[in-house]
Amino acid sequence: MSGLRWSGPALPVEGVVPALIDGLAAHGSAVLVAPPGSGKTTRVPAALLLAGLAGDGQVVVLQPRRLAARRAGHTLARWLGARPGDAVGWRVRFENRSSPATRLVVMTEGMLTRQLQSDPFLDGVNIVILDEFHERGVHADLALAVLRRLQAELRPELKILVMSATLDPEPVAAFLGGAPVLRAEGRCFPVTVRHRSQRPARRIEEEVADGVVELLGETEGGHLLAFLPGVGEIERTRALLAARLDLPVVPLHGRLPLAAQDAALQPTAPRTVVLATNIAETSVTLPGVRAVVDAGLERVPEHDFALGIDSLRTLPTSVASADQRAGRAGGTGPGLARRLWTPAAHLLRPASQAPELERVDLTELVLFLADLGEAPEGLDWLDAPPASSLGRARQLLRELGALDADGEITALGRGLASLPVHPRLGRVVMAGAAAGVLDRATTAAALMAERDPWGAPGVAAPAALAQRMAAVDDPRQARGGDRRALARVRQVRDQLRRLAGRLDTLPPAPRGGLLGALVAGFPERVGLRTDTGEARLATGGRARFQQPPPLGSARCFLAVALHSGPRGIRIGAAAPLDDAQLAPDWSVAVRWDPEAQRVRLSRERRWGALVFERRPARAEDRGPAAPAGARVWAAAARRAGAAVVLRPGPAVRGLQGRLALLARLRPDHPLPDVSCDALLDDVLGACRSFSDLAGADLVGAIQRRLDHATRALLARALPVRIAVPSGSEIALDYGDGSGPPVLAARIQQLFGLRETPRVLGEPVVVHLLAPNQRPAQVTRDLAGFWTGSYQEVRKQLRGRYPKHSWPEDPLTAVAENRPRRRR
Repeated sequence: MSGLRWSGPALPVEGVVPALIDGLAAHGSAVLVAPPGSGKTTRVPAALLLAGLAGDGQVVVLQPRRLAARRAGHTLARWLGARPGDAVGWRVRFENRSSPATRLVVMTEGMLTRQLQSDPFLDGVNIVILDEFHERGVHADLALAVLRRLQAELRPELKILVMSATLDPEPVAAFLGGAPVLRAEGRCFPVTVRHRSQRPARRIEEEVADGVVELLGETEGGHLLAFLPGVGEIERTRALLAARLDLPVVPLHGRLPLAAQDAALQPTAPRTVVLATNIAETSVTLPGVRAVVDAGLERVPEHDFALGIDSLRTLPTSVASADQRAGRAGGTGPGLARRLWTPAAHLLRPASQAPELERVDLTELVLFLADLGEAPEGLDWLDAPPASSLGRARQLLRELGALDADGEITALGRGLASLPVHPRLGRVVMAGAAAGVLDRATTAAALMAERDPWGAPGVAAPAALAQRMAAVDDPRQARGGDRRALARVRQVRDQLRRLAGRLDTLPPAPRGGLLGALVAGFPERVGLRTDTGEARLATGGRARFQQPPPLGSARCFLAVALHSGPRGIRIGAAAPLDDAQLAPDWSVAVRWDPEAQRVRLSRERRWGALVFERRPARAEDRGPAAPAGARVWAAAARRAGAAVVLRPGPAVRGLQGRLALLARLRPDHPLPDVSCDALLDDVLGACRSFSDLAGADLVGAIQRRLDHATRALLARALPVRIAVPSGSEIALDYGDGSGPPVLAARIQQLFGLRETPRVLGEPVVVHLLAPNQRPAQVTRDLAGFWTGSYQEVRKQLRGRYPKHSWPEDPLTAVAENRPRRRR
């Protein structure tokens, strides 16, 4: 390795490097578990390169975030004595510091996905390292699946290394064919972790600010790192601390310029408070941290499939994330970590983060694989994508023209796959190019692809699309917009213009120029204003305008900027539409007439759920409309009452009771609606009659509404049955969840059970049954019963039931399942 040598510090991970090299050489894959600060992100890639394990090929290191990729590339270049972009470099979107001579390159996971499109065999890449794999982003899971296929079928010399601080390594090792698992020790001092005794009803910013001030007073020297869920919370906490501290308080998050991120990670003051998102949880290290305040929250991406918009949901972090955050305080000496949640709430947190594949839009993934000639079902996955999400993605791609009826990619789909934006936005760009408005279409698509420059609370946002587009290049019209966000929009726009100019296949030109192009990508965002000032959207949902829209006399519009939040959907910017731009066709509509209690047919000119005009149906419309009429008739079940038509059985009621108890005892754990009304919506589409509804799989419908963490919590903490000393498993009766569950068992079955069983920390109600199955005693203090009133109960029942065992000491007696036979 001419000219390259390690000049960095000695790091704890070096102890396992020889075994790691041997394991990769022998098996081709390995899993490394190493704590933060151990050096896995820098020392391991350098060691593999210097050992010659990549041969003449390249070592690629994948990171989930741009900040981590840049910093790792910088550090590796410095410690290997290379100039960035020569033998060592990095690649993130809009920044390529690599060359054909680069032997070690750090890149984001999404960049590898793009590379696979032009180089599906990864020629010249001999080692791929997936760092911080526990975050389980879509691109990381996709990379692992594709790399495993390449290694197994086409490139046996390709080596795969999966690394993480908190990952459960065994499932990954098994997926990689029994790969060796190595564990490295960290240079970590003990960290004292404290929880809140109770959760006060205060804003999280106030809680974090108090925690920072308290821990600063309890520690001598060293920096303090506080974790908050987002930029808004960071800035509000920073403002609170500015009035209380005479110390530097700096933010750290992905929206900051690189120089500001570096300043936060390399503070010059002896003591600094760093307020960070989970960007500081992994991959990057802030040296000298002696105290951590953890709000215990993170922003999790979710997708509204109906409207095609992404949103962020604030959820509790996992136990693994909390441990990793606390560990940041023990890098240079004994540390303190303050968690702003109770010990009881900690027990309810998921052990680890669920894969992104379970909750996000998979349209880009399906299109990417179709472009490679693959179907998602044809790949082996560590955790397979949900079939429902894949179905929604394929349906959208067919509507966009990217897939044909057989699911094969079209020429239009290949064009969409070449553009580095969501296929919806790619369709806008291609339709704009076909209509001769490429410059305007790429500007609009970039505004919709990137963070809203006017999305901050209290910012006066332009309500017209034309104003927003003009503000991209004219700062005078930005009106308080975020300059960095606008710069990012310009970058994306310019990239789309370059790539779109190379396309050789375009869709038919839409009517209406730019607005027609936008409708081609987002037909669901067509809306109608109502007399109340709100809006109805083509999805059937309602939205409200963030400010009065500049629509003139037009009633129909296209929602250009949408925001989804706890208060519903807000329209940030809109553009007027007319029927000529939509050209909605006449179709037969089926609806339920509540007064006549019958199905009505009509002919309507509509766009999605929006009706522009209605006329009576013709006689020839009735036959084709019969199936739809059956569905509408079934929907009348909602008015008859969901519980009446669904007839939930004991299994359904028991599961509903368990969830109701969880909601009562752990109100901070987010739960979906599992009422009969909600379940009716889930099963109605597969039913055609009231008898179908009565036989629907309601248990399955409930399970599909629960996330990974809740399913695991139910199985672990709210059991259906409890094992008793007799060897039996007795069912718990949770009722409707408003009270404690009931354990009803014969007294003989409970001999030897010293304490009352508990569910979520609360004792159950024990019904101790006599042989006639009637309660002889009801208690929540089983230990007190054995030492107290048991002798009186024994005295009463022994004479009536002499065939049964009535020992004097029930705690040492052998539990019986049945009466003894008479000898």
